[in-house]
Amino acid sequence: MRVAWIILITGCGFQSQPGVLDDTAPAAAPDASVPYTCPTSYSANLPGPSHYRLIVEGHPAWIQSDTCAGDLPGKTHLVVLETQDEISEVAALVSAPPMGIAGNAIWVGGVQQRTAVLPGTNWLRFDGEPLTLGWGGAEPNDKGNGELDHEEQFVRLEKGKAYLQDSAGNGNYGALCECDGKPLAMAATMAIDSNHQ
Repeated sequence: MRVAWIILITGCGFQSQPGVLDDTAPAAAPDASVPYTCPTSYSANLPGPSHYRLIVEGHPAWIQSDTCAGDLPGKTHLVVLETQDEISEVAALVSAPPMGIAGNAIWVGGVQQRTAVLPGTNWLRFDGEPLTLGWGGAEPNDKGNGELDHEEQFVRLEKGKAYLQDSAGNGNYGALCECDGKPLAMAATMAIDSNHQ
């Protein structure tokens, strides 16, 4: 803990007042009413009011999540896909880059809570809403293990597929960040942390 002294000038004399700066105190929640400007790196071409940044380098899900959230704290995060149209648009973007994307897939903003007892339950989007839309084929399936080992708790979108898949978070995939002025939901943050092993 550091101590700072604030000097106040009053009349002809000086008074000192001790104040405490606590580096361990939690940061104040971002104020959604404060105007913001998305970083210039958020230039991926997708429709809608948000701005997006495609990361082609591969990293585990929690690292990509931290990277996106750190671009403009409280305003950016891994992309939240709310409709099938959005999933289709992002799938087209993933298939488009000439340089390729690590692992031929990207991490998107979805995570399963550790309390899940079935592969298809307790999924959250990064805005805290339930993730129920966009799965395809046998997904989510927790690698066919029926949620016994909680092996696949993160969400990816693979090149050439217009649906979501559950995946182990340690895979080295690209990511799509979204700048929409909204913070990462606390429930999603807790689920990410509990699945980071």
